Amino acid sequence: MRRTLALLASAAVLVATGSLPAGAQQARQTPAGKYAQQAFAATNANRTHNGLKALKANDCVKHAAVRQAKLMAQREQMFHQDLGRVMRDCKLNTAGENVAYGFPSGRSVVNDGWMNSEGHRANILNPSFRLMGIGARKGHDGRWYVAQVFGRKA
Repeated sequence: MRRTLALLASAAVLVATGSLPAGAQQARQTPAGKYAQQAFAATNANRTHNGLKALKANDCVKHAAVRQAKLMAQREQMFHQDLGRVMRDCKLNTAGENVAYGFPSGRSVVNDGWMNSEGHRANILNPSFRLMGIGARKGHDGRWYVAQVFGRKA
């Protein structure tokens, strides 16, 4: 049986000014938390393998990612959020987002999905990004919907 998976990358990087609140929250060990932790670890493994610094967790960008994953799962539809809002809310000067659905694990969405897509890979390996948040939620259709939000403070 062939599984059909979909991806959507944000090609635009937005710029503004501001600063970022310090601190980040660990993902809970719910299935969604485990999925997000796996994706976080796989993303940083790919960055360090490519000579880049690991991204740091941030509560504000995580909140934006979780909010987006919940909305996509509720609608059972994949789409991007307004990164201008994320930049304002989180006081970022740059932001990016990867979204996906249908991948069975956090490692899979990163290694089998995003890293094999030019736009997603570019976001993951963007040396300008310093912060990351990931949200994952299951829709009523049983599929995982995932949002990965990147950012950098001024």
